[in-house]
Amino acid sequence: MTRLAVVVGSVRPNRVGGTIAQWVVDQANEIEGVEAEIVDIASFNLPLFAEEIPPRMAVPSDPAGAAFDEALKSFDALIFVTPEYNFSIPGALKNAIDFLQPGAVANKGVGVVGYSYSVGIRAVSHLQQILQGMGATVVASNVFLSLNTDFADGAFSPAAFHDAEVPAMVRDVVAHSDALASLR
Repeated sequence: MTRLAVVVGSVRPNRVGGTIAQWVVDQANEIEGVEAEIVDIASFNLPLFAEEIPPRMAVPSDPAGAAFDEALKSFDALIFVTPEYNFSIPGALKNAIDFLQPGAVANKGVGVVGYSYSVGIRAVSHLQQILQGMGATVVASNVFLSLNTDFADGAFSPAAFHDAEVPAMVRDVVAHSDALASLR
């Protein structure tokens, strides 16, 4: 069984990331051998990263940061759901990632779902660079959602062509995580 975390990368009160993450979890759990669940960075109430020792060298001393690190370490594979804010990822997501020791993402298959009025492509690109720098294997089959066309009257309503994208991404993420398992 592959344990898959779907990380909600926004903390805004009116965010749509939770709805998108649930959509990903529902589809991922339809795939045999996958057990997916949401990890919401907002639920950790992370302070602004100010650790004396970098997480690369020691577990975060902040209890919330340590809990987030441990939560992601417990999964075999990860999918991040991120909006695009000002041509990149939200500051809250970068702050959360800064609390992670490399082992939380290293040698794991990782996928990204981006969303914005410009389908989140810049946020996905930046997040890929950050995660790859930490040793993650980010798959190429990411999902890009438009706030213009994948929402109707404020409700998430993904276009039909997205139907096969999440299962394809999940299969890629799991295949990479399985191949890298002996390195974790």
